[in-house]
Amino acid sequence: MRDQVRGRPFSILYLSSAINDAIALRSALRNQGFGANVLHADSFETAVNQAHKNALDVVLIDFGGQAASFLDALISEPSARAIFEWMPKIVMADVDDDTQVLPLYELGATAVVVHESRLMPVLIREVMAAMTMQEKILLKKQLAGSELRCQKLIDGSSEAVAYIQDGLHIYANKAYLDLMGYEQLDDLIDEPLLDRALGDSAARLKNFLKEEEGSEEFELKTEGGDHIKVIISSSQASFDGEACLQLFVARKQQSSVEVEEQLEFLARRDLLTGLYNRNYFFDQLHDRLELIKQNEAEQGALMMLDITNSAALKKTIGTTGVDSLITEFGKEVEALVGGKGLVARHGAYSFLVLMGKADLTQAESMVRSLIGYAKDYIFTTGTTSVTVNVALGYVLLDASSPPNGMELVDRAERATNKAAEQGANLAERYKIDLKTASDTEQEETWARRIKDALKENRFFLAFQPIVSLQGHRDPNRFEVFLRMIDEEGKPLRPMEFLGRAERGDLMHSIDRWVILSAIKEIHAATKRGERIKLYLRISEQSLRDEAFAQWLVSRLASVRLPENLLVIQVRADMAGYLLKHLENLRDAIAPLGCGILIDGFGEGAEPFRLLDHLKTREIKISRTLLENFSQETANQVVVAQILNEAAGRDVQVIVPNVEDPATLQLIWPMGVDLVQGDFIQSPRNSPEFDFSQF
Repeated sequence: MRDQVRGRPFSILYLSSAINDAIALRSALRNQGFGANVLHADSFETAVNQAHKNALDVVLIDFGGQAASFLDALISEPSARAIFEWMPKIVMADVDDDTQVLPLYELGATAVVVHESRLMPVLIREVMAAMTMQEKILLKKQLAGSELRCQKLIDGSSEAVAYIQDGLHIYANKAYLDLMGYEQLDDLIDEPLLDRALGDSAARLKNFLKEEEGSEEFELKTEGGDHIKVIISSSQASFDGEACLQLFVARKQQSSVEVEEQLEFLARRDLLTGLYNRNYFFDQLHDRLELIKQNEAEQGALMMLDITNSAALKKTIGTTGVDSLITEFGKEVEALVGGKGLVARHGAYSFLVLMGKADLTQAESMVRSLIGYAKDYIFTTGTTSVTVNVALGYVLLDASSPPNGMELVDRAERATNKAAEQGANLAERYKIDLKTASDTEQEETWARRIKDALKENRFFLAFQPIVSLQGHRDPNRFEVFLRMIDEEGKPLRPMEFLGRAERGDLMHSIDRWVILSAIKEIHAATKRGERIKLYLRISEQSLRDEAFAQWLVSRLASVRLPENLLVIQVRADMAGYLLKHLENLRDAIAPLGCGILIDGFGEGAEPFRLLDHLKTREIKISRTLLENFSQETANQVVVAQILNEAAGRDVQVIVPNVEDPATLQLIWPMGVDLVQGDFIQSPRNSPEFDFSQF
């Protein structure tokens, strides 16, 4: 090791109170044949200045009892962290006790020298380690530069190239994206290549990807649904420093024999234009809708392109000429769409386009391309040239779209007609008009609005305090209410969107958002030095779902709440027929800081029989019993009985709907502890309340 360091210059920053220490160390190193430059610093500021001016290899700290504070400053101060974080740091310490040495390592010391005789070998070792790290960084930069130059060559290549790791796409150049019908690289990343293989190609391709190199023919399906035959050549490569396969993909030129074999597929084709026919198109549309239903991340777009001046064209070039125009125009449209979608003939003068995985931006880009092409299109027959006028209507496909393909085509046609009414060569996106929409269309619109609100973070929580009349203020309790903001920034009442969410099967997503948001609030309060306990409601859909229960347990296990600070409120009428399920859920979440409360408690005969099964420690009185409480003597008696029996069972009771002083005056002598209601404080946007006033 010494021989490797000798002859190579290096620099040491010596932090001590006396400059003579640095001079002595430099002399000792040079006497042993080391070309060392030892710089001195007697303060943190001087150390930072020296580091900015000089290239350092090792830091040596010899400040006795102040070594720990120097180490902490070198790592925690922003001005020093970037310089010293990865630099070896040696501490001279006149101690040999683990209770004093170990904290120095925890603060970032690379080595702690407790005897001066050990300093030299430790110092040379750390200098060697620093040199090795510097060489590694230099080699990595050189490798990255070489890879970048190779990458630029590949990106500019007209040959389709892709990188595959564990069967998944990790990179591809533009030629490959165009071949497979992708708009951008992000759409392809992490997609399995095997998902594109057709027929027996799948098994052969699976084995092919296991080999280090080779070349073979396969049949693949593009993103737009076309079937293509390709020759793939593979070789071992690396991408971003990781081993992978590099694939060169070339489209196979079809022979006359293969063309003849394709004749059997003419049943899928329109006889005049050669485009796909309606039957095949509707099959593909159905498949796309099924895929979207199974995976909400999937999407698509349906377009109708209609030639609106067909009557004038007939007068000019005749029926035969129009047939030729339709054929030529349709093929040009198909070429323009390429691998991004399927094109089919629909009516006598209209075409359908189905784009897979197209969002609004991609759909509108294709719409502009089609309209732009139609504007510039000129058809010539003999000595006569004509132009076309078109109208285009399009519909976005997502998880909220109706499963009926005919309904979607009808929507595209309505949008096309609207575009035609406004003028030539215009496009119109189908949008549901809530004034005239059917119930199905309204539910579909609300489903999209709710999904957009989740994506755009337009849900928020409101908090209503639950106060203790007995002075039990730790933790601070709040009930959580869900709120939603519409597209214009106006808040919506829960009754406006929760029912729609339930019918649209969206409560699972909303419930998960509520739980995650509540956990964040608990952790945020903990960091502020507060302990808050949050009570929240979960839909019946989620409570019945085993997958939701598994998700909840997994999430709670990962966040590790310090104690029982999260409570799920379950209505008493619902709990009555979910007993076994709730018992299992209670047992699973109780050790993870989450409990169950029975809400709406007290209605019906023998309400406490429910607690005999669930054994929950918290209940909330039914709000029905609290309506006009000061005037309903019978309800006052029932509430008093519940409070008495709950006290005997050691069950904590929350009395909600305290809306006026009279109600508070009546329940206070009954021995109630926890109360909530607008008289205390209405729900607010943050968990803030002065609990000391009670």
